[in-house]
Amino acid sequence: MVLSTKLNQNLLRFLQILVLSLIVAFTPSCSTAPESQNPELYAADDFSVRRADPAVFTGSFTDFITSVYQAPAEEKQALVDSFLHWADSTTGIPYIEDTTAYFLYINGSNPQVAVAGDFTGWDPTNQDFIPLSGTNLFYAAYQFENDARLDYKLVVNGNWILDPLNPSTCSGGYGPNSELSMAAYIQPPEIESYNIPHGSLLSTTFSDTTQGRTRAVRVYTPPDYAEGTQSYRSIYFHDGSEQIDLGFAENVLDFMISQELIPPIIAIFVDPINRNEEYLYDYDFMTMFVNELVPWIDAQYRTMPEAEYRAVAGVSAGGLTSLLFTVQHPDVFGNCGAFSPAIWFGDLIDQYEASPVLPVKIYMDAGTYEPSIYNSSMSLKGILDDDQWNLRWRAWHEGHSWGSWRAHLDDALTYFWPMATSGIDDRY
Repeated sequence: MVLSTKLNQNLLRFLQILVLSLIVAFTPSCSTAPESQNPELYAADDFSVRRADPAVFTGSFTDFITSVYQAPAEEKQALVDSFLHWADSTTGIPYIEDTTAYFLYINGSNPQVAVAGDFTGWDPTNQDFIPLSGTNLFYAAYQFENDARLDYKLVVNGNWILDPLNPSTCSGGYGPNSELSMAAYIQPPEIESYNIPHGSLLSTTFSDTTQGRTRAVRVYTPPDYAEGTQSYRSIYFHDGSEQIDLGFAENVLDFMISQELIPPIIAIFVDPINRNEEYLYDYDFMTMFVNELVPWIDAQYRTMPEAEYRAVAGVSAGGLTSLLFTVQHPDVFGNCGAFSPAIWFGDLIDQYEASPVLPVKIYMDAGTYEPSIYNSSMSLKGILDDDQWNLRWRAWHEGHSWGSWRAHLDDALTYFWPMATSGIDDRY
């Protein structure tokens, strides 16, 4: 099985970063804060990297451990301090050596330390760190693919904490996690905020008659929308507020439009009222969405009414719902973005297997560190491939995380509506 690593986009992204570096003014979303912004992470105490004079380490991590074991007792801690300083200034911490990531923790009180993350199923059981005798260092080694990106936390005496030695974090629905990115992982430039033309984001509410509910909706219109008369493609996002706050979809749209990677589009961010109900085969919710919300948006905004110019997208259960909307209403949604879709639940696979091939485009992805999602997505992929549906499938060495989903929205958008080779869209 060949896993996509965005190799075809690496050159493009490098050039984009090079050009935009002259105009960039951003705050990282998976952030790496400087020492001045996070002094508590760098204070010279038992929980941080001591600012010892760095040595140049030419051997492996195993060689370093051996050297500490062999050193006189009075020199052991100095070796640790120097190594940590060196590691922090090279690969960062976790320290990366080929395909091995070394998780490091400093504490002089001999606690029980473990790690939990995408790669452990978020279970710290049997994930204990090894104490390095005669020092305050605890460590653990894990093998990962060279392009993996994963969320994790440390568990110290039963308390779940961010890694004090790793300033890189990634926010999720339950707060921030520490982030590990291996050497070949490419951070997504499109999620940042640049000094480029920005679209507008309007907050409103929508009340339906099907269910009698009022929900929050935010609508993104592209730059210069108010001054023009042309119509636009549209994409509807489930989990609307999280798509903006955690997925940075507004930044992605600004970036993709400014770089002429996609045509200008309108985006509708719809919040659930009862997510566990609405996103799990709630056909009343689907009827409301199709028969009331979409026509309301079409009446309020200059949208292209044809299904091929309208998309629906979501993550996890929202991805499941997006696939359900598409197979049930291909006349409304001609494009579907399903990110880590929870299709292990219910009869969605059976619905696609029973369906004739529909004139829709489906983007679907999954992480190899979310096994139930990955395996069920592979089952649906097999059906779609066999029947020759229009499918773009991507697999990533990642977990069930906004860090993954926000980095791959561009893959879906460029699949739905790529710009013509001339750089000018055929309908714009």
